Amino acid sequence: MFFTNLKSALLCGAAFVGLGVVVAPSASWADDAASAVALAETGQIAGLITDADRGGYLLGAEVRIEGHDQVAVSDREGRFALQRAPIGRHTLIVSYVGRTTQRVQVEVAAGAVASASVALPIDFGAASVADVVVVGRRPQAESEAAALQVQRSSTALVNVVSADAIGHFPDQNIAAALSRLPGVAVERDQGQERSISLRGAPSRWSTISFDGVNVIAPGGKSARTDTIPAAIAKSVIVRKAVTAAMSGETLAGNIDITTRGAFDYPERAVSLNLGYGYNDLGGRSQYDVGGFIADTFADGRFGVALSASRYERNMITDNFETDWEVASEDREPGSETRTWADAHQNKLYRLTRSNTAYAGRFDFRPSNEHRFFLTSLYTEFTDDEMRNAHEFDLDDGAVRTDRAAVTRGYADVRTGNTPLQGTIYGVELDSTLNLNHTLESIFTNTLGGEQRFGDWDVSWRLNYTQSRAEAGPSFNSAWRSPRPGGAVDYSLRPTVVYDFTNRELHGVQLYETIVNPDGSFSRGASKRSLDPQDYEFVYLRSTTRLQDSRSYSARLDLSRDLTLFGRSTELQFGGQYDDRTKEDTRQTLEIVPAALTAAQIPFPSPADFAINDPYKGDLPLGYAFRYFSESGAKALWRDLHDRGLSRIQANTSETNNYEVSESVLAGYAMATTYFDWGNILVGVRAERVENEGEALVKTGAGFESVRVSDDNIVVLPSAHVNWDISDQLKLRLSANTGAARPDFSLLRPNYSVSDEDEVVSGGNPSAGPEKAVGVDAYLEWYLPSGAFFSVGAYYKHLNDVLFSVVHPRFGSEVLNQPGLDRSEYAYATTDNGGSGYLRGVEVAFSQTMEPFADRLGLPDWAAGFGVRGNLTLNATETETPDGRKVPLPGASDLIYNAALSYERYGFSTRLSWQYRTEWLDSVGDGDILGDGYWDEVGRLDFKASYAFNDNAEIYFDANNLLNEPGIRYQGEAYRVSEYEQFGARYMVGLRLNF
Repeated sequence: MFFTNLKSALLCGAAFVGLGVVVAPSASWADDAASAVALAETGQIAGLITDADRGGYLLGAEVRIEGHDQVAVSDREGRFALQRAPIGRHTLIVSYVGRTTQRVQVEVAAGAVASASVALPIDFGAASVADVVVVGRRPQAESEAAALQVQRSSTALVNVVSADAIGHFPDQNIAAALSRLPGVAVERDQGQERSISLRGAPSRWSTISFDGVNVIAPGGKSARTDTIPAAIAKSVIVRKAVTAAMSGETLAGNIDITTRGAFDYPERAVSLNLGYGYNDLGGRSQYDVGGFIADTFADGRFGVALSASRYERNMITDNFETDWEVASEDREPGSETRTWADAHQNKLYRLTRSNTAYAGRFDFRPSNEHRFFLTSLYTEFTDDEMRNAHEFDLDDGAVRTDRAAVTRGYADVRTGNTPLQGTIYGVELDSTLNLNHTLESIFTNTLGGEQRFGDWDVSWRLNYTQSRAEAGPSFNSAWRSPRPGGAVDYSLRPTVVYDFTNRELHGVQLYETIVNPDGSFSRGASKRSLDPQDYEFVYLRSTTRLQDSRSYSARLDLSRDLTLFGRSTELQFGGQYDDRTKEDTRQTLEIVPAALTAAQIPFPSPADFAINDPYKGDLPLGYAFRYFSESGAKALWRDLHDRGLSRIQANTSETNNYEVSESVLAGYAMATTYFDWGNILVGVRAERVENEGEALVKTGAGFESVRVSDDNIVVLPSAHVNWDISDQLKLRLSANTGAARPDFSLLRPNYSVSDEDEVVSGGNPSAGPEKAVGVDAYLEWYLPSGAFFSVGAYYKHLNDVLFSVVHPRFGSEVLNQPGLDRSEYAYATTDNGGSGYLRGVEVAFSQTMEPFADRLGLPDWAAGFGVRGNLTLNATETETPDGRKVPLPGASDLIYNAALSYERYGFSTRLSWQYRTEWLDSVGDGDILGDGYWDEVGRLDFKASYAFNDNAEIYFDANNLLNEPGIRYQGEAYRVSEYEQFGARYMVGLRLNF
């Protein structure tokens, strides 16, 4: 009830803003008409804020007229403007974190523009100029100060990472760089950062934008950021509190990646990075190369910036996976409390992953009032993997213990077996030898302008984005234990002694199986390897898939400064239109034993493409095996395919292909009113969403085409209060609403119909957005010593959370046939319905020893030490369709980062530790098996660099120094379902800047 009332209150505030949009200009003009003198008694102040020590422009500097409410913030090119400055002589106060506050005099004439450019020096306290020269560059401290200044000057809650800060972490993608910010948790795949969670929210509740324009990730709407190299970004802003100007698909926050432009630099800028290293596990190599060039010409009217980067990593992973079940075969006393491992396998990967990016920006500045730009950005993530998977199917052919006096041991406590230790005779071997290639890319292009017409500032964007996820053509092969004549011969299968007591080493030992005359089993000689004769052919497959998303966007924002009820106010409103389409197509070719038999061609064997390379991992397997050759696998497929032995796999394309379109029409209005104590921002956004999906539906009679559409409207009000308690203390209060629209894969109408069971299952084109109403309260303390401390609390009330559900009736006539009403069938799908909450506390702190060295009598070198850290405590809960209360997937109860740094005499080092507690990965069926979790994980990284001067530095990166594994478990921590290790990574390199 409270949050319903809160949203109503926000809507009332939004109505006030809407009234202001209509009334404020006329009210302001009425005031002006009533007093022409008042209009004549204003002018403008414009200028440039620069770095007095390093050169370059300063983003986020706050410029105030002493004694007045007006505040201006410098943009990425250092420019600021105070539009309605009173005439006369005034003092401007220019402040910036970590730099000396400057006070300058300016004379404002009526109707004229007064110029006031200011250079801000770094605040070294009492250090002399000579001391500063000896201290040298402090890239971590300087970039952190730049990030804190953007945060401080923002009218909403944000965290920032600047380009220098990204360059001084051992990170290759945006997810890794952001993971060190408060409230940000990262999820990894194969040890590489993939997607992020903001303050305990699922990654699908966050959006990604480039230079303020939202883009859709190649695989869907989730904020997956491993496709984006960190090298292309000038800065990254994480917006945690939703404002009316943000897209309506933003529930948890937005990740805005700012790329470089030529006008970001006062002169030509050139940078080059070269790095090379290796991965400890397997001893394979990695490299990182990139750079950019930016310059202006034609008297500063034109600018061009070009950048490119590529990071490639060759790696090995150690892996085991164990599948757990409530075994129906276990009928002995106490079975209701036991779970058993029905399969155990090793997935042994040889991987090559790469991130590539190219970016270009062209700027045209015909005047200071009219600026135009064209940007084009292409990012690409590739994953080439070869995987040997060796599985022991422990429950194959198992029988109930109450129906047999003698079993082969599965789920039979009478044999002395337990869920964690035991012996099973005649275990089937399954193996898949796969070769996969995936490529995910984003190609985004924006034509935009920033223009001023009289008192109005106009910003517009036209964008085209194509995101693609391409997979294949793959090579997938399946093999199993031989079945001579189609019958099972247990003597051809190994006996497996399993030991799962060590959660970090699920081990197996293999022996020959002896079938005794009485039908019982015995353990034979040790079996030391898995050999080709242990397997027979099942199939070869090759799959090709393309997910192609295209988006056309147009956005217009208008703003003006005016006096509203006697206060300086910035009024902003605008609209946006998005037209998006996603098409998902796939096809699988297969070669099966029947085709080879009909052609009288011998079945292939794993030996046909095996190689004798030694095992490259460190995990004790309990057996030897042979890797396979990429060229050999491709040659085997090509040989059989060229003979016409492949066929299209039935129903794969028909049941998976779909096309979904989405159009969004949005409008918003908001006002920021400034006071001598801070400012208040109130706004509202309304969006109408229409979606349509087309796919083939499988029925008993075959496939038929279905087209389904739906629409919805959301209204999202918000209010933010920023109170400058003092020059050092800022209090932020926020009440906001947000929504996250369903992914395209959910909106697809791929239905499967069972007329026999009267069940429809599949996608849900009628799924609506997940919604939240939230509040935030943060206190930020910017200490004069350069230290920073913040503490904040947040709460979101959640509604319409998506879960898998079975509805009693389908409720639509779209699948009806003459004489056949399917609208009353049961409907298994994903739908809105769950409610819950997300709440937590964030704390962040940073401090260097520099301000205290002289005071404490420490030697000069000791002043270079610094500490940084942040901690987030989360609590989340949502309700499943069966009424259970579970945490939100992806939410850890505790996340923290801690770092020790040293910067002096050109050296810059950082030792950092990341940690998060376990988090929910999958929701179970409510039985004793429990839900799936990823276990707690920590990561220790180290970075060191030495700058010879402002132009050249060498660096050393070390990542995952403790070789922390990724562990997933089912219900209980001892019940490990997946274990992976990736090894430490090291890199040395050279950076050049001119």
